[in-house]
Amino acid sequence: MGRARWYEIALVPLCLLLIVNLGLTQNCGQRKVVNFLIVNGSEAKDGHWPWHAAIFHKTALTFDYVCGGTILNQNTILTAAHCVMTFEGIIQPESLVVHLGRHRLRIATMRTQQHEVLELIVHPEYNSNGVRHNIALVELATDITYTDYIQPVCLWNRGEDQKTIVGSWGTVVGFGIDETDTPSDTLREATIPVVSPITCIESDPVYASVLTSDMFCAGNANGISACNQDSGGGIFFKYNDVWYIRGVVSFTRPRQGTLICDPNVYTVFTDVAKYLKWIEQPVGLKRLTA
Repeated sequence: MGRARWYEIALVPLCLLLIVNLGLTQNCGQRKVVNFLIVNGSEAKDGHWPWHAAIFHKTALTFDYVCGGTILNQNTILTAAHCVMTFEGIIQPESLVVHLGRHRLRIATMRTQQHEVLELIVHPEYNSNGVRHNIALVELATDITYTDYIQPVCLWNRGEDQKTIVGSWGTVVGFGIDETDTPSDTLREATIPVVSPITCIESDPVYASVLTSDMFCAGNANGISACNQDSGGGIFFKYNDVWYIRGVVSFTRPRQGTLICDPNVYTVFTDVAKYLKWIEQPVGLKRLTA
């Protein structure tokens, strides 16, 4: 991916619908493994986040972890647009590979699946020089085989009004930079509250210049935060024991004089609820009911 831009983030330890009508049967957003957690977060339990995907950039000799993503159906991963783009344009699909079922970043197990990429679908209004419409879909070349450790999440279905989630606590997961400023080898999780746009804007002038109604802020602003290398991962909310994705990790402000995130400021998420029609159109044209 080259040198990180200031808004590329990961998780500081704290990275579809399978049927046409979810009202009839619920086959997404449910954990199959029962286990009793990013900077200052907790280690996630193996199998707790079966919809999390790890996106790698591959070269002739190496695989470099670049971003997180979320399984929507057997062929589609949701991520951030900047995870699959450079200033020159969209990355060649053959340069990416997606790993599923990973609990350790550097160690694959029999539970891990690796998938090549067939197509990258970036929101048409995204500009690599900015942060608006920072959302993309990764279509896989082969079908995902669902297991207890690999499952799809549910798309948000509770309306677009951001006021309804202000004060709610969602969970972000990923392999991003930890308190040692290096990527975490184990998947981590952190539960953080959504804050109002006014709270976010008043906290830092950076947000005043870039925050739009298609984004929302979350965090404690207390050292538990999202950070470099796990942009594209989701923030998940649970209702009636079913998990839904409401946001995609997009950007935050770096520490002064660095390109590494400041865990004491809010993280900005692309609001998935504002992009449902765009998400469902290409997914629906593929194998929405697979």
